[in-house]
Amino acid sequence: MSLASSLCVGQVYAAATVYAPASVEKCRELVRKSLTSRAVTLDQISAIIQSTLGSLPENASLSSRFDAVINAYAQADSETRQIVEAIAAVDATSTVDSAVFQSRHDDLFYINNLRLLYARTLSGWSRYDEALEAYSEIDPQHVVDPAGALFHRAVCETALLQRDAALTSLDRLLHETEQTPARYVTLAELMKVDMEKLEEKSLDEVSRQMEDVRRRLALGHAGQRVQRVEEKIIATLDELIKKAEQQGGGGGGGGGGKQSPQNGGKPQGADQSYLGEGKEGEGEVDPKNAGHKDGWGNLPEKAQAAAKNMLDQKYPAHYRQAIEQYLKKIAEREAPVAP
Repeated sequence: MSLASSLCVGQVYAAATVYAPASVEKCRELVRKSLTSRAVTLDQISAIIQSTLGSLPENASLSSRFDAVINAYAQADSETRQIVEAIAAVDATSTVDSAVFQSRHDDLFYINNLRLLYARTLSGWSRYDEALEAYSEIDPQHVVDPAGALFHRAVCETALLQRDAALTSLDRLLHETEQTPARYVTLAELMKVDMEKLEEKSLDEVSRQMEDVRRRLALGHAGQRVQRVEEKIIATLDELIKKAEQQGGGGGGGGGGKQSPQNGGKPQGADQSYLGEGKEGEGEVDPKNAGHKDGWGNLPEKAQAAAKNMLDQKYPAHYRQAIEQYLKKIAEREAPVAP
């Protein structure tokens, strides 16, 4: 559980120290230390630890240790219980006031594990932007499961196409943690290969951007950010289609590879009015009504067909389904609450 410092030399990644998961005994020790600094009697502390962590075997799963730690904190005081209950109630749109996570910022084991509970809940709802904000405040040195924190952070960065950040988190997971669950290692290796080969303005990137827009629309987000991504997708699709036509000798009517010099540098073939003649929405939409434009509204027929074909293609050795299934299981798990 010590802070890792590391360096990369060529293809060799060297970590001076590593993050280790907290053992059951270590969890008991840290929870006891946290509760001792509060208005909780020694008898109450002993009872809380006995009812949560006391019966756990030393080889208990990391998820069991994590749940027991959260339960212990929730039993200790009403404020924490309310925070845990609020996190359990989070859905596609609701949030928990971030101020509640600052009340005991000096109790590192307490605050970092509460933040991890919140971040994992947000990522389970595919709310990757907000989850990543929470993960950025988490120090893996002070959580039950450091590898899990790094893995879920990498999932968010990967989903948001933050290539360099994702690769950094994946390297930390693979080289700066020990006793790492096999599922994390397997998925991290697949994710790393996938991110390394991701090319800008490729079909792969476009397809992922389209999936991200659909995800945001499903969450009820349709503001300027989504519209900018849509515009980028249309421009990239148009460019890729033109390249394909040029490589194939052009398409009918002669002059297949020529571009008009009068278009002001704007992509040809993309319907300029597909976003509503440049009008921007309020930024939020009803999730029930979002995304009912057959994907891309008035996207030109040729580009729409190309986009649909890309979405129907399967990525070689792609990990997305495995990650979605894993996150779905986490989202379906009951958040621990005090009895």
